[in-house]
Amino acid sequence: MPRFENVGLYDGLFVMQDDETRTLWNHITGEALYGPHVGRTLGPMGNMLQMSAAQALAGDQAIQVAISNWPYIAGGRRRGAADGRAAVSTLGDRFGPENPNARLTPAFVDTLGTEDARLPRMTMGLGIVTDATTRFYATESIHERGALIDDLDGRQILVFVDRTTFTPAAVFVNASSATLDRRDVRLDTGGVVRDGLLYDADGTRADVDRPQQFFTRWYGFALTFPDPEIFGR
Repeated sequence: MPRFENVGLYDGLFVMQDDETRTLWNHITGEALYGPHVGRTLGPMGNMLQMSAAQALAGDQAIQVAISNWPYIAGGRRRGAADGRAAVSTLGDRFGPENPNARLTPAFVDTLGTEDARLPRMTMGLGIVTDATTRFYATESIHERGALIDDLDGRQILVFVDRTTFTPAAVFVNASSATLDRRDVRLDTGGVVRDGLLYDADGTRADVDRPQQFFTRWYGFALTFPDPEIFGR
């Protein structure tokens, strides 16, 4: 089985390379960019969702949780550094989504193609992709509404900022409006989204159907999926 590693930048995004054929791969779409496997993909895209360990266990009590040795915050304390120091990547500090002054370093900027200037380059948000639609929801727009219901290819989706992870997410729902209630999102049908899971009005856990989504910066989403719709415009 081939192994992959980051080997460079393209459009300001990391590029993967496999160690068998040296093919370069897009780390978002899984498409081969250059090399023997051009024209192939690594398979259908999946959703990489941000969640706490408690949320993961709520979804599956038998789930296995891997804790990285890199620094992380738990219980209000910084943990995980191998030598016990609070060592944090300076790149992570500068580029992290929580940094309102995040900037790309010159090495990233030099690889950028023609950017979509409708939004500031570093705008964080939720990008949603279907066969028919690509749409970007700026995190600020979601915060302004708390939780919103939107139409996506004839289906209703709930877009909200998870109050545990503070990251945006989207799920398909049968509802016309939604409101925040502390950590829950309540639907006008009586249903509720709690810990990333969907429950019916009677409290029965329902199957969760999610559109393909990416928590990302505007420049990366718009360069990967050109000319996307922007929610609210």
